[in-house]
Amino acid sequence: MSSESRSTEEPPEIPQPNVYPFNWYDEDPKLSKLYARAKQEHWDPAAIDWNAVRPEDYDPIQKTAMAYWWAVLANFENNAAAAFSKALVHLAENHYNISSQRVTGTIIMDECRHDECCMRACNRLCPYFLKGWKPKTDLDTKALRNVRWVYYHGGRYWKGYAKAYEKYRFPLIFTSFMMGEACASKLFHEMKLRAEHPAFQEAFGHLTKDESRHLAYTWFVLENAIPSLAEEEKMLIPKRLRHGFVYLSMVLFEPPQEFWQLPKDFMDVHRRMEEIARDAGLGVLTLEEKRSAWKSTILDVKRKIGKYNLPFPDLPEIGISGT
Repeated sequence: MSSESRSTEEPPEIPQPNVYPFNWYDEDPKLSKLYARAKQEHWDPAAIDWNAVRPEDYDPIQKTAMAYWWAVLANFENNAAAAFSKALVHLAENHYNISSQRVTGTIIMDECRHDECCMRACNRLCPYFLKGWKPKTDLDTKALRNVRWVYYHGGRYWKGYAKAYEKYRFPLIFTSFMMGEACASKLFHEMKLRAEHPAFQEAFGHLTKDESRHLAYTWFVLENAIPSLAEEEKMLIPKRLRHGFVYLSMVLFEPPQEFWQLPKDFMDVHRRMEEIARDAGLGVLTLEEKRSAWKSTILDVKRKIGKYNLPFPDLPEIGISGT
């Protein structure tokens, strides 16, 4: 072939699935606004005055309890950064609009920031809490054991989540995030109101804003997909919603045994840690306050789901019946 003929020859079609070719111009107006909002609400965890959290202001067990709470939260924040990264690759390879990809990218950064807050809080209270910190009491030892059990089940969740892309379309996978985003936004708002230290108040304020954006995105994904959902896919929505409720209940409520298989004294230690952290001023809600927050928030989700004549799961743990 001559150089002249090669100069006008088009390249072969790009094998699919692939992130190429990309399309800058396939934008969605609603998601573009959400993307703009994410950029405007950008924040830096390092700018929070973590040094003002003075370890000497707390008893040893209070420091352990507060580090424990942040370490449990980190299971979900660290995991979420990877989960949304996998979602972004899926969206790009399947050529979802550029706005969806950009919003998903902002959520990855949000989750990294949330995880950084967990790390910074732990390191102020119990330096190297997850790697190198030495427990001093039996309760300290059991608290660290609890965290390891949470992370073990986080690993189980990750395997199931990764495999879901082989079985379900993206909107169904994403629906499972809806419960967590809705209730996390409510929880962090309530914790901001109750937390006594300005650094914790500031962190929870940022987390609240981020989770409200994430919730808006999950609604967009579901609402946009409803016209194309097959009947069998609609019947899977309660299962996906309950999966989200069960998984996030570890930090937002109390963990149901259908997923969380734990040592028999796990919950005694967990409740004790939360009680101590609450008394130390972290802002942790009581069980009844969590139940009330979950119920009011999820009833809003149920009402909105009901407008689309979609089924809803039974959630007897918080007194909500399905449809």
